[in-house]
Amino acid sequence: MRVGVLGGTGPAGSAVAVRLAASGLEVVVGSRSLEKAAGVVEELADRWTGRGLTLVPGDNGQAASADLVVLATPWEGALSTVADLAAELSGKILVSMVNAMARWGQHFVPLLPPTGSVAVAVARALPATRVAGAFHHLPARELGDLGSNLEADVMVFSDDRATTDEVISLVGRIPGLRGFDVGGLSSAMAVEALTPALVELNRRYKAHASLRITGLG
Repeated sequence: MRVGVLGGTGPAGSAVAVRLAASGLEVVVGSRSLEKAAGVVEELADRWTGRGLTLVPGDNGQAASADLVVLATPWEGALSTVADLAAELSGKILVSMVNAMARWGQHFVPLLPPTGSVAVAVARALPATRVAGAFHHLPARELGDLGSNLEADVMVFSDDRATTDEVISLVGRIPGLRGFDVGGLSSAMAVEALTPALVELNRRYKAHASLRITGLG
């Protein structure tokens, strides 16, 4: 399977790209600038030489042409990015890992779009696309460090059960991660808004903590 990452040159995008590539997938690192994407792919290849990573630079249009697509842009540009790629994304799974938040004084706080969440806004903009959410709560630095052993759970949501199952399977390809179905897009607001609290937790304790779900057997 070929996975495309929209916004693949940012911290979160490049981190999920390198982890998915390390799991054996071919990953298109997308960007508005093909030159920037090529530079990031070169940096990742140099850092993880010998890992056999299949990372391909591309613009966002090329990333959107992959079999499954991850949305990892800054929240401000998420809607404009996907709106321009509606045709390429039609019928595909688009996994949003975007969190809307901002610094308020010394703290990070969640921002609620008029739709209540970024994922819901994206789904409304792309009615022909199978929109899901995942990867929101993983620290980018740890996610992007292949020398770091992950141990975290990922909340996955979508209005389509088959889509959720496919995304959970994708999450499970990354060693140390487990995906769990937390419902439909109605869960998006709660999942996205939790991220600033985890950012504050890691800042205060100088850690790279993530979520672990217990009691499910």
